[in-house]
Amino acid sequence: MKGRMTAALVMMCCSATSPALQPIDDLYWPETGKFPGYPAEPDERKVRFSIFGGIDRDSNLFRLSDRVDPQTAIGSTEKADTLSRLGVGLKADLPASRQRLVLDLQAVMHDYNRFDLLDHNEYLASGTWKWQAGSNWSGDAGYAKRRYLSPLSEIQAPIKDMVTEDRAFFGAGFMLTPRWKLRGAADWIKWDHDEPTRDSLDARIVSGTVGLDYVTPPGNYVGGQFKYSDGEYPHQEPVAGGFVDNRFKEYEASLVAHWIATGKSSFDARAGYTSRQHDQLPQRDFDGFTGRLNYDWYIASKTLLNFAIWRELRSSEDISASYVLAEGWSVGPAWAPTSKIVLQARYIREDRDYRGDPGFVLTGGTQREDTFRGIYLSAGYTPRRNIRLSLEIERGNRDSNTLNRDYDYSAVSGNAKIRF
Repeated sequence: MKGRMTAALVMMCCSATSPALQPIDDLYWPETGKFPGYPAEPDERKVRFSIFGGIDRDSNLFRLSDRVDPQTAIGSTEKADTLSRLGVGLKADLPASRQRLVLDLQAVMHDYNRFDLLDHNEYLASGTWKWQAGSNWSGDAGYAKRRYLSPLSEIQAPIKDMVTEDRAFFGAGFMLTPRWKLRGAADWIKWDHDEPTRDSLDARIVSGTVGLDYVTPPGNYVGGQFKYSDGEYPHQEPVAGGFVDNRFKEYEASLVAHWIATGKSSFDARAGYTSRQHDQLPQRDFDGFTGRLNYDWYIASKTLLNFAIWRELRSSEDISASYVLAEGWSVGPAWAPTSKIVLQARYIREDRDYRGDPGFVLTGGTQREDTFRGIYLSAGYTPRRNIRLSLEIERGNRDSNTLNRDYDYSAVSGNAKIRF
């Protein structure tokens, strides 16, 4: 983890179309070793290719409120649509002495049946160098570029806004003693939107982290870290007849941990204090507790119950040119009755407070607050080791104190992936 947690839950509750290029990989496949009852089946191939695709049916593609006339908003009386996806991928893990080069390349074609103006291609290209120097120094460095359709849940209109995301990172760790590890990391991320009316969401964020961990021989650790972030928005946000500069500085001091508490439970955690300061309109600054806990309880060798809870600031490339305070929790069981079948369910609730929005400060209006609830049911089947099939059903709704920001939807998705 090292201060970072998976974003899977975040993406599910934030968007009508997720940037995940291969949603089928979100399942807890038995062959990965997630369940104690099934040992991991390592793939010794250094280069692996895949072909994947799926069909999605969404009852409310643009996440429209029931009070909105769809004919006026999207030019159609029908809110539902069917999406077809087809993609190819390459993953490589290339060792060279004590070094490793890890590559992940994906390209996906999306075809909409009714709203074909949204047809697009997405891609991901990333490379990571996992390095080691001597017996005490290790780390990683890499670059990733991704292009995807901005989630429609915030646009709520037939607008194809393609987002290009670039990220560069470097991390290093030094073992001071066999149990104490000093680490540092630098991270740079950039978002660019194609749609001119959304260019105020373009952002450049630079972060630096330093930490000290106590590490046990099995790989558990407990530590502390400090993170500094500087965010810049090249295009000022138009608000109330003027323009607002959303540049910010953020300071976060936190405790982090990864621990296998017993043979039947494990957790990842981060808890700390975050301060976010803006160059303009300091009334929206934030100071307070933030954190995240992810807990896995192995009820039996083939059954897992996951629980997560979080309170965190979210600098989003698709929601607001500032930040959202997100507080939520999720719970979900997973059961693998055989080595070829996995069944999962998850319930999510998240309250989102748009206290970083400069609009309510300048206009004196009501601060936007949303509540999202969603339930997800998934089934996966591997008839052969190189073939994965899945069926996913979801139902969600959002309440909001802002007019026409509420919605409900249901969706079903069938996916297939062949690896060779």
